Amino acid sequence: MDNLLAKRALLIAALVIYVLAVAYITLLSRDATLAVIELDPIASYRRAANAARHLAIIEVRNLVLNTAMFMPLGIFLPLLSTRLRQFRIVLPIALLASLAIETTQLATRRGVFSIEDILHNTLGAALGLTLYLAAAKIFKKS
Repeated sequence: MDNLLAKRALLIAALVIYVLAVAYITLLSRDATLAVIELDPIASYRRAANAARHLAIIEVRNLVLNTAMFMPLGIFLPLLSTRLRQFRIVLPIALLASLAIETTQLATRRGVFSIEDILHNTLGAALGLTLYLAAAKIFKKS
């Protein structure tokens, strides 16, 4: 029992560190600028398609990082509870968390409120949950 409690405490500590890291990356590491709202769900794809190679790489990198940033959420949630091993539960949590970040960025002028970011963050959580479920299935067999 103590081993299980220690593992859970370690998992919660890791989740708290992850949340703090995301808050730092998305809010605290940025200077206040103009409040910008980007409602085009494929704006970065358009910019990448029409930009010079080095600028296109930056756009694609940002898409990948926005997706990767929420993958741990899709892994941490099902580790915390068996009820959180379903897409219909994890995806709304990821969507709301991303919406909270984007809204806070807009309110504090520390980033662009971007529908595209919300979509990629949610996709990241879905990929994280997919990896978790695949790993769980593999380890269950062995």
